[in-house]
Amino acid sequence: MRNPFRGRPDLIPALIGSIAFAGIPLALLADGVKLDWIAWLSMVFGLVGLIAVGAQLMGYQPRQRPVKSRPRRSAPSSKPVHRKGPLPELSAGKQAQLRRVVRAMADAGVFAPQTPDPAMLYAGAAEMGWSIQPDVVLFALMEADYYHPGFDPAAGLGNIVLHDMQVETPAERIEAMIRDLERLSAGALAIADLAVTQDIVDPAARTVRTTASMTINGELLHFAEEHPFKYFPLGLHPAIAAHLPPHIRFATLWVDQGAFVTALAPGAVEAMNTKLRLTENSRCIWDWIEPAPSGAA
Repeated sequence: MRNPFRGRPDLIPALIGSIAFAGIPLALLADGVKLDWIAWLSMVFGLVGLIAVGAQLMGYQPRQRPVKSRPRRSAPSSKPVHRKGPLPELSAGKQAQLRRVVRAMADAGVFAPQTPDPAMLYAGAAEMGWSIQPDVVLFALMEADYYHPGFDPAAGLGNIVLHDMQVETPAERIEAMIRDLERLSAGALAIADLAVTQDIVDPAARTVRTTASMTINGELLHFAEEHPFKYFPLGLHPAIAAHLPPHIRFATLWVDQGAFVTALAPGAVEAMNTKLRLTENSRCIWDWIEPAPSGAA
């Protein structure tokens, strides 16, 4: 007989726990013991667990509840995709807020080689429906060509990159992230002899150990970290940031999809957050990537 748990060893602890929660009260009840409410609750909990385990073994997958996030278009095809029909309209008040955010980010040096025209971002910001903060501006810029054929978002994205945390991160993607940081440094980092490898740590939990060795400005860096395969190693950016000279620093803006990373002069993050009144309670806030202590990697 085929083992029903083959390929699903993660369900064995749940099965054992459910049997214990349901079986002990049932055994006491069979012996004539009067159960209190805790015992009844334990029995119900165990029975529900047994049903859930059985459903998983039969291949049932719970329907995912949609999570509110920014609108996403379908995967790009060989033909450019542009919006048809009237563009979403952004209120006059939000237009003014968007211009203010763009100006603050431009003053800090986020946009390169040129600052985008805020009017090109109105439609994307309107469709998102969020309050106007830096995350809305960046997402609207990335997708502005959808609403305005012929507009080139890359003209404003030369000094910023989105490192996605909702995709798998094989060694090739980690290597691309490292090259992104080298590019953002504008010559402050020279990375050579780069080699990235990965070893599976826990197949069931899908965790891996990423190892990256390289020389940065002639200095050897050996980085290693265990992390979920779905997410990039959080220690990677600080390890590389430790090699930046004092006149430039990596800054980040965490969003629902991952982290926007840019390279700015000291003081730029504090200036942006002050101008835009961003705090720890805001939906997003600019922050420095603090360099890892020497030898931490």
